[in-house]
Amino acid sequence: MTNKKQSVGILGAGISGLSAAYKLSQNNINITVYEKDNQVGGAIKTNSKNGWLVEEGPNTLMVKSEAVWDLLRDLNLITSSIEASKTAKKRFIVKNGQPTPLPMSLGSFLTTNLFSVKAKFRLLKEPFISKSNKEDESIADFITRRLGSEPLDYGVNPFVSGIYAGDPKTLSVKHTFEPLWKMEQQHGSLLKGLFKRDRKNDSPKRALLSFKNGNQQLPQTIADNFRKSIQTETNIQSVVKNDNKWIVNGQQNNSAFSEEHDVILSTLPAHLLPTIFEDSIFKPLNSLSYAPLSVVALGFSDEQIGHPLDGFGMLIPEAENRKTLGVLFSSSLFPDRAPESHHLLTCFVGGARNPDLAGISKKGLQDIVLSEISELLNITGKPVFSHFRFWPKTIPQYEVGYDHILNQITEIENLKTGLFIDGNFRGGVSVPDCILSGFETAEKIQTFLNGQ
Repeated sequence: MTNKKQSVGILGAGISGLSAAYKLSQNNINITVYEKDNQVGGAIKTNSKNGWLVEEGPNTLMVKSEAVWDLLRDLNLITSSIEASKTAKKRFIVKNGQPTPLPMSLGSFLTTNLFSVKAKFRLLKEPFISKSNKEDESIADFITRRLGSEPLDYGVNPFVSGIYAGDPKTLSVKHTFEPLWKMEQQHGSLLKGLFKRDRKNDSPKRALLSFKNGNQQLPQTIADNFRKSIQTETNIQSVVKNDNKWIVNGQQNNSAFSEEHDVILSTLPAHLLPTIFEDSIFKPLNSLSYAPLSVVALGFSDEQIGHPLDGFGMLIPEAENRKTLGVLFSSSLFPDRAPESHHLLTCFVGGARNPDLAGISKKGLQDIVLSEISELLNITGKPVFSHFRFWPKTIPQYEVGYDHILNQITEIENLKTGLFIDGNFRGGVSVPDCILSGFETAEKIQTFLNGQ
């Protein structure tokens, strides 16, 4: 059994750090979580004011893992969770200035005007296209090679912006759309892979969730299990190894502090590690790109919006030459996101497509977004509510050659005994991905401590 005197210092109280801390604390391992902000959750932030509930970070959780369902049950969050409205299944893609439903069945695919007749016939060639022998390939190259240019422009491109705020011409298909990449590797074809895909009846339930008090309810509830072990408003200045101990140096309440641990788990963004761990081995992590993003939440009354907002939201392909990446119909997705007889729209600007736009003034952002969505969604007048959040480095970009970053992290962990590295730049960017990655890292840490 692990010696209770052994301790783990966790840098960062985002969802990755909190998930690892939860597992470790459940196994009676002493932990200390260091967080620079005054609250936990990292990028998971909810703002609630006068009946408007805005997600400044992730808006939904796609739960499809039994481990994540178990966590929600253990935290008694099942009763507080909310499934996305069944009426919000429709996804709109803008084409020629019109929000067009993405086809969700063979019949709707055959009749949709998102893709030309030529593009639809082009898909029939897909099973006969040879598998690539490249070790890595961009999403754009992969999709164009297998499906053609139209599915890239009006199918994949907007979703890449919606998920990663990224550019399909630079992102790695292997690391961002791994199931598609594996289909080609294993079956030589996407269509063959879809037909042969194992459809087990006992697979965990899939659900798109949020919570009654917003998504920040999740990290806050996790943290309640070890609240006394969390040190917020703490600035970490350096972490050094001294014999077999790791020393964390920083500032807290205008006072310097220094604490030692047997193990350090860093869940800080990759670009911060070279400044905290003063060793040249960390410098390659600076090459990992992060996309800047601004969240522009706008509220309107019923009579101001002509579109029925009968869907999840609207994505805007790069080919449409607009500045807004997409819009979530937040009050259609979940209840109590807007006052009665009002609607909340959460809009996104910047990303890899328009990085310079993300950091402009609030008024500039509102003017851009309002001009574009008013035309697309038949909106009249000014918003009755607005809220903004700028993320200068939001989502790590898993670009072609990303294996270099992963290999570097592995090398660091091999050379720096007792140091573990986790976060949304390793193992996936979604909230459930980060939870599972945190759990896995906690198991590695426990194995390490048991072996000491």
